[in-house]
Amino acid sequence: MASYLNQIRFNDIPVSDLEYSLEWYQSVLGFDVQYKNDDIGILRLERGPGLILTRSDNRSSHGKISTEGKAVPMIGLETHQIDRLYRFLCEKGVPVTPIRNEDIGRFFGFIDPDGHRYSVLRVNH
Repeated sequence: MASYLNQIRFNDIPVSDLEYSLEWYQSVLGFDVQYKNDDIGILRLERGPGLILTRSDNRSSHGKISTEGKAVPMIGLETHQIDRLYRFLCEKGVPVTPIRNEDIGRFFGFIDPDGHRYSVLRVNH
């Protein structure tokens, strides 16, 4: 079947404090703010889909993806410098999981200020 879709363009992430989250994603993760208003901020990296941070007072919607009762990452990110990024996030006090080796590459996870879980991958080439 032919697809009518071209690409994943963005992911929408609910946040409790939009200004704080925009600053955090810029200073900790290196995202660029492309647009913001009172309710949303659009963030981009060099490649890939954007993130739309959306102001939300409903904390029950934050970071709630699970498989068989175990919390899992909502979004996977890629890096060429996994050890440096890992040390940097640790220095910033970001909750991280240990780096683990898998067939495809090396992984670790982290949690943003609203409890959203992310996975970071360094692909084996």
